[in-house]
Amino acid sequence: PICCLPMPLDIEKSTAMNCCSNLLCDGCYIANLGREAKASLAPSCALCRKPMPKTDEELEMQNMERVEANDPVALCHKGTKLCMEGDYTSAFEYYTKATELGDFEAHFKLATLYYNGQGVEKNVGKQIHHLEEA
Repeated sequence: PICCLPMPLDIEKSTAMNCCSNLLCDGCYIANLGREAKASLAPSCALCRKPMPKTDEELEMQNMERVEANDPVALCHKGTKLCMEGDYTSAFEYYTKATELGDFEAHFKLATLYYNGQGVEKNVGKQIHHLEEA
C-alpha cells in the first residue's frame, strides 16, 4: 500500500509511525488498514510491519526504544513532550541531541527556546543560527 508519491507538504495529511519514526501519507495508512481488515490481520506498521501498540504503556516503550537508539525524530518528539510538561531544560538536551543527528524540526524548536529564554538564556545569535539550519 505504499504509493511512492511525494509526501504532502501539509503535515496534517501524514501519519507518524512511532515504531520506526517514519512518515506515511494518510492514503497509504488507510489503505494498509483496509488490507489488514480484509485479511483479518492484526494492525501493524505499513513500513516496518511491527505490531501497533495496544496500550499507552506499549506506545511509551516503543518511543523510548527509538530514543535509546538515538533516532532524531524520536528525540525531537521526546523534547516536545517535555516542553509541554514545562521541563524546558531536559527538552533542550533532547533537541540538541536531535539537531546533532540532523533533525531540522529540532533546530526550529531550539530556536524557539532561545527566543523565549525557556531552559536557556535568550540568545538572538543562536536563535538565528538554528532558524537558518531549519
